[in-house]
Amino acid sequence: MTGMVEAFARIDPARVHLMGKAGDPLAIEVEIEPRKEYPFKITKVTAQNGSYIKYELKEDCKSGGRCVLRVENTRSDEGRYVDRILIHTDSPLRPVIPINVSGVIL
Repeated sequence: MTGMVEAFARIDPARVHLMGKAGDPLAIEVEIEPRKEYPFKITKVTAQNGSYIKYELKEDCKSGGRCVLRVENTRSDEGRYVDRILIHTDSPLRPVIPINVSGVIL
C-alpha cells in the first residue's frame, strides 16, 4: 500500500537534540502549528521520563495559531540521554503528539 501522508501539524524542529558542555545552558524552542484542516488545543504536556529535561509551553495554540514549547537540558554531568515529550491534544485524530528528545553532554 502506498500513498501520501498528510501532516497533522507543522512541528519545527521535529526532534530535539541538545548538545553542549556540562554547565552551559542548553535549550531549544519547538514551534507547533496546527493545520487549518485539523485544529486542536493542547490540553497538557508530559515527559516519558523527565529526568534530564525541563519543558514549558510558552505560547498556547490560540485561535488555531502556533504554539511554542521550550525544552531545556538539566543534566549537569557528562553523559547521554533520550526522552520523549508527549503533547496531549483535544483532537480524536491525534490525541498525543510525541517529540523525541536526545541529549549529549560533554
